[in-house]
Amino acid sequence: MKQYTVQQGSRIGIVDLGSNSFRVLLGTYDGSRWQNEPKQIWTTQLGKRSTDGLLTKEAIERGLQALKEICAVLDAYGATIRIGLATSAIRESENGQDFLEQAKEACPMEYRVLSGDEEATYGFKGATVYENPDFHYATIDVGGGSTEIALGNAQHVYFTKSYPVGAVRMQEMSSEGPQRIWEETVRMWDELPIEGTFGEFIGIGGTATSLAAIDLQMETYDPKLIQGHRMDRGTIEAMILQLRYMSREERLQVKGLQPGRVDIIVPGAEIITSLMDTYQIGSIVISEADGLEGWQSQYGGR
Repeated sequence: MKQYTVQQGSRIGIVDLGSNSFRVLLGTYDGSRWQNEPKQIWTTQLGKRSTDGLLTKEAIERGLQALKEICAVLDAYGATIRIGLATSAIRESENGQDFLEQAKEACPMEYRVLSGDEEATYGFKGATVYENPDFHYATIDVGGGSTEIALGNAQHVYFTKSYPVGAVRMQEMSSEGPQRIWEETVRMWDELPIEGTFGEFIGIGGTATSLAAIDLQMETYDPKLIQGHRMDRGTIEAMILQLRYMSREERLQVKGLQPGRVDIIVPGAEIITSLMDTYQIGSIVISEADGLEGWQSQYGGR
């Protein structure tokens, strides 16, 4: 990993190259912690691959166009530290490396392909910074192409697992019926080896934050209200039942549901309820802070 010198006034731009969207975290270091801007999102659906598992030409074009726009944002912000983090769509595709070579031309920066375990670890570090250091926590991150679970405390992350199920990947299966994803995944999840006093299950990533925004009926997304919002199993199930039988046009009118998630919110939520049933989770706490903040924490205090 490239070494950076961080000092007061340093500006960072971290780009998450996800399967459904590219997200950007911008922050300025004040000498003790990062002062971050609200995250910006570009919906690319990079993870919608062809039948042979390759990134499609159309998806690559969407991704490269997004990176050109992101590069302009990084330039305008004055970010001197620039990191792109590639996840399941790129690491699992045979032409993922080819995409990254083109990405370097569209938006020059340091690109890293994260393993599933790294995704889980940095997600945990980002989400648990505000939690009680004496407790153990588990993070659940339902992404577009994969789902990561991590378990640990303030000292270390001692369990991570990445599963090949995500909101984009399971979209077609979800359309087969209301129980299909639950039936396919409910026996998939590993037992969690909790080593101490357990605190909470924390939901991170676009699926969890979107469900919170819908629950709060947000007309304008407010990360401060998302952070720490609690949702119980029944509330999420009620949302699934309501959203599943809406038309796409009706979903576009739902407060809190961003246009880039109208097609994948149901499969993502169904993965979460499968996890909640397996682990007998009554409710989850939503964290707006996630792997982007976790990665950022390497470069200075929070």
